[in-house]
Parts: sequence; C-alpha cells; structure tokens
Amino acid sequence: MFRGLPDEIDWSLVELPPEEALEIRYIDWDWWLDLSAGTRAPLEAARRIRAGEIEGDDSAGWEPVAARLHSDRPAPPLIAVADPSRSKLVLLEGHVRLTGYALFPEYLPDKLPVFLGTSPWIDEWCMF
Repeated sequence: MFRGLPDEIDWSLVELPPEEALEIRYIDWDWWLDLSAGTRAPLEAARRIRAGEIEGDDSAGWEPVAARLHSDRPAPPLIAVADPSRSKLVLLEGHVRLTGYALFPEYLPDKLPVFLGTSPWIDEWCMF
C-alpha cells in the first residue's frame, strides 16, 4: 500500500469545511473503487449505499460512525495526502469514517480536523 509514498511529506493539522472534506478521494484500491463505481468519491459511494446498489449494505449501519463526531470520544482525524496545491486530496486513513460522514453529513462540524501531508512527489504513490 505504501509503495511510492514519498519519504519527504510535510504534515499539518488542517480544518476542512464539510464540502471540502467530502471531496477527499478514496485510495486507488479495489474495494473503494467498487463501492464508489470507480469514482473514488465518498458522495457517490453514499448515493450507491442509499440506493441499495451495494448488496448487504444499507446506511443504517454507518450512522454510528458519523454520530461519533458528537460524542465525548470522537474518532481521530482523517489522514489525507495531496500535492502542494491541494488540488486533489486522497485519503490515507479513515475510509470507513469518511463514508459514514458522506452518508450523514449533518453530523459534520463546521470544520473537520484532518492530518494533511503534502509533497510535490505524492503522485508517485501507487494509491494516489
């Protein structure tokens, strides 16, 4: 999974508004490609789950994931990577959480904390 991930990545904790957080792409991995119909978009995965296009999956099971944002023990921040321009953010960790947030965006805060790594060489990563 980490083949091609650059050694030099600048890490920071950023806060993303919901619309930007939901634009983060899944990694280029079969399961997430299938769930999102090849788009790598969490909002498309959420649409497909709601529409019953994913066998054995419905949105009800995902709600506790999103609701945890408002608990006394919220989940840790997502981890994403991007090039320095931040034109494309790709999730490194937190795919289940991001899917839950896409299904239940009403739980998202005004600003979602995300650990963001940027590197001019990030497109060398095989999952980018």
